[in-house]
Order: sequence, then C-alpha cells, then structure tokens
Amino acid sequence: MHPVKRHAFTLIELLVVIVIIAILTAILFPVFAQAREKARQTSCLSNLRQVGTAFLMYAQDYDESFVLTSFPERGNSWTLQCQPYIKNRGIFRCPSDSSNNWAVTDADTFDRNKRMSSYLLNAWMAGSQRFGRIPAIASPTSVIYVSEAVENISSRDHFHPFYWGPDPDFTPSNFMTNMTWDAPRNETRELAIRRHAGGFNNVYVDGHAKWSRWEQVFYRQPERGIHQGNFDPRQP
Repeated sequence: MHPVKRHAFTLIELLVVIVIIAILTAILFPVFAQAREKARQTSCLSNLRQVGTAFLMYAQDYDESFVLTSFPERGNSWTLQCQPYIKNRGIFRCPSDSSNNWAVTDADTFDRNKRMSSYLLNAWMAGSQRFGRIPAIASPTSVIYVSEAVENISSRDHFHPFYWGPDPDFTPSNFMTNMTWDAPRNETRELAIRRHAGGFNNVYVDGHAKWSRWEQVFYRQPERGIHQGNFDPRQP
C-alpha cells in the first residue's frame, strides 16, 4: 500500500487565516457592542415607561398630585412611595448605569451612601411645589418629568433645572449652579445626557417616554417665559 500523504498548513496560510480573523473581529466587535448598547437603551426606556405609569397611578390616587422627593425627608422619596404601584426595585436601575453602592431594599433607601435610582424626578414638579399637581402643567406632552442621573449620585432622587443658569422665579444659588451647570458647554452635570448613543431617555408628564439628544430638549425662550426648555413646566 502506498503511504497516505498528509498536507499541513504552510506558515503563509496560517498567517492569512489569522489576518482574516483579526479583520472580522475588528469589524464585528463594534457591531456587537452597538447592538448590546441598543438593547440596554431599550431596557432603560422600558423601565422609565413603568416609572411614568406608576407616577400617573399615584396621581390618580392622590388628587392629581405628583409624588414627593427625598428632600427634606428621605422617607418621602418617590422610590418608596411608588413601590405599591411598581413592586420591583430592579426597574430603578438602568442597565448602562455603572454606579456603585445600590440600594437593594427599601430600607437601604434611607442610607445616604446608597444610590436610590438611575432616574431622577424634576424638582419643579415635586408634590409640595408650585407645579406639584397635574392641572398646573399646561403642556404635559412637552414637559420632562423624569430623566437619567449621572453615575454615583447616591443620596438624591431628583434634579434641579431651576438652578441651571438665571431664572427670574428663583434666587441664584452658587452651590447648585456650580454643581450642575457647565457654562461654556451649556450642559447640566446632574443628568447622564449622553448615556445612550449620544442621548438619554426621558419621561414626560403625560407618561410617554422617549430618547432625545440634549440639544433637542434644552433651550431658552425668555420672551415666552421658558428658561429650561422641555424641563420647564411654565410652557404655555
């Protein structure tokens, strides 16, 4: 019998295969990463829709009043008061939020070292404020009620658009302005405005949620009494 000839790969052939694999990896990895982030963005948007629905249910039960925030009493936080309508702390966390020290139980919410939620309520519309009831909002489809928090804000469940620069209805606060406002870029430091594909998710007063870029939702129109764009409840 004649011996069977076995053909081995040459060094050139192996190098060609390695190069092809490297090229495919370089092409496909960004695609996979984008797909994964898109899934996270969609999951986050779903979370916010559920949060928005819980707020509307709360308002129906409490004479159209918006829920309270953790200031001045942490026990009033919406993350606690809306639990009967949500019954799931998991939706308080965006899958793209890499923050540490999460509040796992309701009791953890009282710990100022624990992060309460990936989502913050617009303090203009805290239940004890001037715009604390749904009838006070003239344009519920245009006003943002809940947005995404920057990483590692651990002790707060709300944000403060009325301190994002000059506002005739508020005495300027150097502390809040310095903390939340980056004047050269005209961007808030409270919200994660580029968390998802260069934008972020928001819930509006009427309960609908959608993704937007910062420049689409923040603007100033002093002649109309609007100083914080879609975060301003004074819209006509």
